[in-house]
Formats: sequence, structure tokens, C-alpha cells
Amino acid sequence: MNKKTIFLVGADTGGHVVPVFALAQELSKQDNIRVVVIGVGSAIEKKFYSKLSNVEYKIITAGKFQFKNVWNNFVAVLKSGIGFFQSIGLIIKYQPKVIFLKGNYATVPVAYTARLFGVPILAHESDAIIGKSNRLITKFAKKLFVSYPIEIFNHPSKNLVYSGPILRPEYTEKIIQNHKKYDKPAILVLGGSQGAHAINEIIFTTLKELASSFRVIHQTGIIDIAAAESKKKELPKEIAENYLPSAFIENDFQKISEADLIISRASSSIFEFAAFAKPVILIPYPYASLDHQLANAKYFSNHNAATVLVENDLSPAIIYSTISKILFSDKRKKELGENLAKSIKLGGEKIIINELSKYMRK
Repeated sequence: MNKKTIFLVGADTGGHVVPVFALAQELSKQDNIRVVVIGVGSAIEKKFYSKLSNVEYKIITAGKFQFKNVWNNFVAVLKSGIGFFQSIGLIIKYQPKVIFLKGNYATVPVAYTARLFGVPILAHESDAIIGKSNRLITKFAKKLFVSYPIEIFNHPSKNLVYSGPILRPEYTEKIIQNHKKYDKPAILVLGGSQGAHAINEIIFTTLKELASSFRVIHQTGIIDIAAAESKKKELPKEIAENYLPSAFIENDFQKISEADLIISRASSSIFEFAAFAKPVILIPYPYASLDHQLANAKYFSNHNAATVLVENDLSPAIIYSTISKILFSDKRKKELGENLAKSIKLGGEKIIINELSKYMRK
């Protein structure tokens, strides 16, 4: 059978790689489709894309632009130029019928090459503010799928489609094994695949109080895992077992399903919590591009679907009080979880796969 090719571009970070991984899993099941995923060679790309069978993984060069950093931007232009010519080679070789972009800087060379060759483009935006790369791409993309309702975007484009987020089957189908119930309420602390130092520090400062009342499952990232293990050793023996730190949680969906409360940045992981209707405390990263994490957090706060804390205002008293008010109130805990689940539309992966399949049939 002569297979038709689709390019899926998701690069560098988990927020862009994992959705493409989810789409590639499903599309690669179709016998008449050849799936090629494209990235920049990051560790998380290799971690996820190496799990895909019947999928080709290609690496290109791309540059990330930074505000007012002239030298970095000059290097970024050169890298993106290389990526543009690499993308030409890939398009000539594979002749893709359609290209899907999970927008960030790495998608730009592929997007402009696709425009040059007349290959249709579909893209997706995870945040409540359209990112810099997607602002460029949406000018000529067939559709830009968004995770939040269209009315919140101050964007003139008419090609926005409210699909909702792209989630893996573990979340959409709630594939859970050996669901664990702890003897104390369980708090899951997540800072993304790299951890979040500011969140880690505030957990460390109130760890004794937290471990006395709760089970604390803490993804620290590589940088802070040694400090976390040291803090665990300082705890009294009778509560030390209530603190479970790890650099990276492999089966994150399992831990999310077991948690009674989640503390996290306001990234696209919010949708994974929504799939399980979990109460959350969001601490937006204050230096995120275009303040997109703050915009995400505000959306859920406005829907009474999350408690939002400002990083610069954090203190041991505030974090412990906020946690206690949720976990010691069944009403508040249920209210937050249910509102989070209702505040967003899930199932974006099905809508996008259906749209991509239309182009593959042409």
C-alpha cells in the first residue's frame, strides 16, 4: 500500500512534545498513513518519541528568540535559516499531505517551508494567550485549534477553532491500575518536567508541618532532588515516610488519579488535572512568555475552578493555610474539582485527528 505522509512537529519541552506524541500514537495505527515527527533533539523528545513504533523521528535546527537579546536573536536567525533548508529537504523527500504544528519556535522553519510548497498547515495553541510562533503561523494556517473558548482571545484571526486540549489516552480513558488510597490526604506537587525551584523551596520550608498532616508526593526536577532527599532525612522518623520526593514522576497520570490536591504551575498540565476533576493550587511562573501562565490561571480562577497563589507572595503560613482550607473541607475540595472539570472542553485530540484525516483522504 502506498502510504501518505503527515508531519507532526512538537519540539523541545513537554508541553509541545506530549501532545504530538498523543496524536502520533493514534495516527500511526492507520495502515495508510506514514507519520513523521519533527523536533530539535531535546531529551524529552527522545524520551517520548522513542516509544513510538511505525513512526519516523527527524531532528532540525531552530533558534529561540529572546526579547532585547541582540546576539541571541542573531544566532536564532542563523539556526532557523538552517532549519528552513532542512525542512525543504524533508518536504521534498516525504511529500507530506498535511503538517500539524504544536506551536513554539521550532515550528517556524517548518511552517514557512510548508507555505512555500503549498502544504496545508494546522496548528494548536495550549494557552489562554496565543504564543509568538502561533501568531505568525495563524496568518496562513488553515486552522488554529485552541484549548480555551474563542471568546477569551483578543485575536483577529477567523481560523480559530475551539477544540480543547490534546490529551493522552491515559487521561481521556482514565486508564488506572492499582489505585492507591493513602492513610492521609495526598498532595501532589508538580513543577513541570524540570521542576520549579521556587515551589520546591516553599515546600521545603513547611515540610515538617505538611508531612505531619498529609502525604506529600513531590516531583522536584533534577536540580532539587538532592536537597529534597536531604530534607526527608531531617524529618522525624514517624513522618518521614509521608514525604515522597522524586526527580521525575514517570507514571504522572497514576499519581494525579491518586492525589487529593495538586500544586502546580499554570501550564497545559491543568487539563490533565481537569480530566480527573482534581482540586488544584496554581502558582503561575512569573517569567513565562507573554504572561501566558498568569492568563491561564486567571481563566480558571474566574470560573472558581482553581486557587491561584502569586509566587512572590508565598510564605510557609500562606501555603499551609491554603492547603488546609481545601483538604479539610470536603465541600471546597469537591467544588474546585468539579468546576475545573466543567470549565474546559476535553477531547481536542479527537477533533484534530478527524480534521487531519480529512487531508489524508484527499
